Amino acid sequence: MQKFDFAGKEGTVKLLTMAELKELSGEYPHKRAFYRSMNPIQYCKAETYGECLFGTMRLPGFGREMSACEGFGFYLKEGELLFVEEGRLLKKILAKLAADPPGEYSLNQFLLLVLEALLEDDVIFLQQQEKKLCDMEEKLLKRIPEHFYETIIRYRKRLSSYHSYYEQLINMGYFVQSGYGQKLTQEEKNLWQLYVKHVERLHDHVEMLREYLIQIRELYQSLIAVQQNKVMSFLTIVTTIFLPLTLIAGWYGMNFPNMPEFRWKYSYLAVIIISLMVIALEFCYFKKKKML
Repeated sequence: MQKFDFAGKEGTVKLLTMAELKELSGEYPHKRAFYRSMNPIQYCKAETYGECLFGTMRLPGFGREMSACEGFGFYLKEGELLFVEEGRLLKKILAKLAADPPGEYSLNQFLLLVLEALLEDDVIFLQQQEKKLCDMEEKLLKRIPEHFYETIIRYRKRLSSYHSYYEQLINMGYFVQSGYGQKLTQEEKNLWQLYVKHVERLHDHVEMLREYLIQIRELYQSLIAVQQNKVMSFLTIVTTIFLPLTLIAGWYGMNFPNMPEFRWKYSYLAVIIISLMVIALEFCYFKKKKML
């Protein structure tokens, strides 16, 4: 267990592991329900009661693989704020806050400081994702890459994870802000409202990126359709060019004995010249129609 001392208005802040939470003694209402919600952490939520407020946070793996998600729990009662995690995320945040103390605060306000710290780099991260999508669009206009759909699916899963994450934070913020089961000061309500608005802006940014990704996918589909139309047009032109030659070959391949061309010594050369003239006329026609 690590205890952090801040010059706050009330209580103490502690960082525990799951094992330490299980062995924790003292009066902690609904501790069993809090412990169950941590095994495992499924999503971001908050539960409020008259005696306490607790919840869980499950963060998507920003900048890492989607499977690399971090999570922690928080438990707030009068005079004490507990954070529970197995990783190092909160330890870094609390150490940073300890190095630059926030001044006077209530424990509810300190909880908000930690939650805000989790969003500190999200705008930069989402801007990086937007730039990657712009680069993807520019490369797509130059050349259609292989395995493009796999890239689209990977980005769609990532953005869906962020979209769900921010929706959960918004719901959690509105729930706590409502003050159900808790007595919040007007200042605390205002701070929760600001937090919700911050998350809503991030949520809108992700929504915009999802729409942008859909536009890129539609662009890819239209380019594929254009490419297929060009191939089909080329095959049609080739077939049309050789169709008269096939007719000539079939016509003179019947070998009827009364065909006068069989006895003419220039018939072979004449057929070649006629075939070349037909091809030349067809090329001129397709060029005029801008089909070549």
